[in-house]
Amino acid sequence: MMNRWSSCFEQMVSAAAAVFAMVMFCSPGSAGAAAATASPREKHEYTNVIMISVDILRADHLGAYGYKKGVSPQIDRLAGQSVLFENSIAHSYLTPVAHMSVITGQYPRQHGMVSFEVTRDQVAKRTLPEILKYYGYETAAVASSPEFFMRYDTESGKIVNPKDIFSRSFDFYGRTMPDETGSTRVNPVAALNWLKANKDKKFFLWVETGMLHPPYSQTVPQPYKSKFDPSDYTPFYDRFPIRLGRENVDRGVPTEALFHVYKGNYYLDFEPIYRLEQKDVDFIRGRYDAGVYYTDMFIGELLNTLDSLKLSGKTLVVFHSIHGENLGEHGYFFHHDVYDTEVKAALMFRFPGNEKAGMRIARQTQGIDILPTILDYLQIPANHEAQGASMMPLVNGDEAGYKGSEYAFIDRLPWWEYVLGGWHLEHQSEREAQYTPLETGKMKDYRTLLQEKIGGGQYPPQCIAIRTNQWKLILRQRSKLLEEISWWNFISGTRFPVEMIELFDLVRDPMEQKNVASEYPQVVEKLKKKLLEWDEANQKNRVQTKPASGPALIIPYP
Repeated sequence: MMNRWSSCFEQMVSAAAAVFAMVMFCSPGSAGAAAATASPREKHEYTNVIMISVDILRADHLGAYGYKKGVSPQIDRLAGQSVLFENSIAHSYLTPVAHMSVITGQYPRQHGMVSFEVTRDQVAKRTLPEILKYYGYETAAVASSPEFFMRYDTESGKIVNPKDIFSRSFDFYGRTMPDETGSTRVNPVAALNWLKANKDKKFFLWVETGMLHPPYSQTVPQPYKSKFDPSDYTPFYDRFPIRLGRENVDRGVPTEALFHVYKGNYYLDFEPIYRLEQKDVDFIRGRYDAGVYYTDMFIGELLNTLDSLKLSGKTLVVFHSIHGENLGEHGYFFHHDVYDTEVKAALMFRFPGNEKAGMRIARQTQGIDILPTILDYLQIPANHEAQGASMMPLVNGDEAGYKGSEYAFIDRLPWWEYVLGGWHLEHQSEREAQYTPLETGKMKDYRTLLQEKIGGGQYPPQCIAIRTNQWKLILRQRSKLLEEISWWNFISGTRFPVEMIELFDLVRDPMEQKNVASEYPQVVEKLKKKLLEWDEANQKNRVQTKPASGPALIIPYP
């Protein structure tokens, strides 16, 4: 019996060996046939990832998005090699909040980055670098925005570098050093050196630059700093200085000068002393564009480094702006609200081999979709905590397969007013030199008001927005409170009204200049219902944060 089974087994082995030999040695393309029977390698096993994050970059100031001033040739080149998303929406006008949504795939109230004094144990831990590190990636970052690496210690009165929240899960977390102007907001060139030293590893590299941030053009060297200046122009803040006798050195457009401008007027001592002309506006925007131009030069150097190291063919490059910037369209220069100038972001995915190069996607997407898309491309299981959806179906031409919301939701957290009541006006003594004696004298009362009304920057402000590609609805449920604590109302000495509901037709009015809420009540009703449903769900599941009762580490902003 054993002999019969043994004989039968030997015949089966012989037959199998013969089949294998035919496949391997007799068939044309036999090596390919053998490879086809093996499990294919998943993309995360051999694909590098670089995320390039540019703070306060407006998509509509890039040639790839229609800008005509020629400030971004290198980014435009990248766009031509990439899939470009035409309507990507950030979830906040503030850098730490918006970027935390990108790397967690969660809305702000879920990831917890909602306070200037937030601690690392209050913020979501499952981030993109943590996930990729689990899959064997060497993780590195080089950032130049101080929001990502600095804190102000209220007890010692010193700036510290705790590396507490955004640095988690990075093997290397680099930061830029101050230039001769004292600012760290310079191009993160150390990222190039890291690439050269680690080119043989599988890596995730986050490159973040805050060079565009006010003071506009502060760290841009000549001749680029004044490249877009109007001819024969003297800045209005030099003609009408806030304080006489101060050093007149070109350190960019001063942040405090911008804080004195509202609705076309330049205010000093709570009175409008000068009406801005178009040349003044062109100068401010030109200095912003100088930052874009110089940042673009660095992006080109980064892309060339990838090419020279022969890494481009195996690296996924994700380029995005963290949020945008208002350049006078709504009466102010800075980022302060939820208008499209501040929350509509640039977004490009350059896939290895320039796959799908030149593709443009008009469908609206959100910042929370970026993490799921990266994981999906790398064939890494979705993070169940993420609230966004992979955009790969859109990339692959399957719009019906995209599971993201047709609505984008935006939170306006009260950080801005809290900053004015804390770090900006109270903890930085040198700020007093940027205000008149009369203004400085009244700031104590303003800070007291802010502490009484929104002490600790506590949520909620009841200021939220919903967006489609056609409509934008902004709902300010506590509009009277926002009027009362408004910086612009304080510095102007005027009570400008804050509307509770604003509706904009983005197709006809992309700069959101005309509130059409009264003309389209049904649109308002539909969008408001959706917005309040989202608000209720997010408020119910929000991360609980508490303001510090004693000494605290505050994000130094701006």
